[in-house]
Amino acid sequence: MKALVMDRELQVMEVPTPGLLEGHMRIRVLLALVSGLDVDIEAGRRPYSGIPGTSFVGVVEDVRDQDDRRFLGKRVLARPIYGCGVCDHCRTGFEDRCRDRVRPGLYGAPGGHAEYVNLPARAVVPVPDGVRDEAAVLAPPVAAIYEAVGRGDLPGWTNVLVIGDGGMGMLTALSLASAGYTVTLRGKHGDRFDVLRRHGIHFNLATEDDELLGERPGRFGPALASYPYVFEATGHPSGWEAAVRLVSPGGTVYELSSFQDRVPRRLTAVFDRNIRVLGLRQGSLEPVLSIFQAGLFDPTEAVGPSYPLEEGPQAYEHVRTHKDRLALLRISREGE
Repeated sequence: MKALVMDRELQVMEVPTPGLLEGHMRIRVLLALVSGLDVDIEAGRRPYSGIPGTSFVGVVEDVRDQDDRRFLGKRVLARPIYGCGVCDHCRTGFEDRCRDRVRPGLYGAPGGHAEYVNLPARAVVPVPDGVRDEAAVLAPPVAAIYEAVGRGDLPGWTNVLVIGDGGMGMLTALSLASAGYTVTLRGKHGDRFDVLRRHGIHFNLATEDDELLGERPGRFGPALASYPYVFEATGHPSGWEAAVRLVSPGGTVYELSSFQDRVPRRLTAVFDRNIRVLGLRQGSLEPVLSIFQAGLFDPTEAVGPSYPLEEGPQAYEHVRTHKDRLALLRISREGE
């Protein structure tokens, strides 16, 4: 099978199709996401060698266990993290806390930037009819955003600031706006104002120096002096500086950046201003897919171009250099 393989450098290769283990199913990948996390792997900021790809949708083509035959021919979405299935955390629904957890494309198992991938049945979720592949593949990051909202006890209709208008920042702003929050997006690219305006999202145009100084330059819509809830999604140290300056005393900063640049972030403001800092973790995929199925939210405006698997390195290059959208790898089509 063809696959993108990370071994010192990213390249498309022919690799053996893995054998089907007991309890696993073989999935023909239809569509996979290329995100900033995948680019971190390519750049060596995350230690990994093998097939990347942490979010992907596919069709189940073969199973080992009779009980899993109900999945045959069905579209499924891979869970971003799954556990051993037998420990206390797994049995109570917290597989992301399992000591032996697996994250395909990052640790423990190959990812979805390949023609085929094998996963256990507990590691997939059926994709409902009516949900496009392009939306389904975005369910894991959207679920993590919604999970953070619940964990942080955001009251309804509150003001929220999102810092960073790259792919993850755009997806965060769109997700929060769909949930009814008053959202301001702070970014460097004025070309996405039309998309934001359609969703009632305010836009605050800022340079990197503005972020470091916490300044509030040109804007479309109101810009508050501070915000009780700030989502930081720049992937850059300046985003952290802006977040701790613009969050209200006693407020909450949600950290979406991976901090894999190894640049220290100062924590004095966290203590001095009594700021709470929360990271994102896996959320429940089923409710998000139901939201997509009902047409209540379409996340695909946060995604940029799609590339065939053979042009996978170009997709990574696009995400790394443009910083404006997430990219897709269209690996095969349903029915092929």
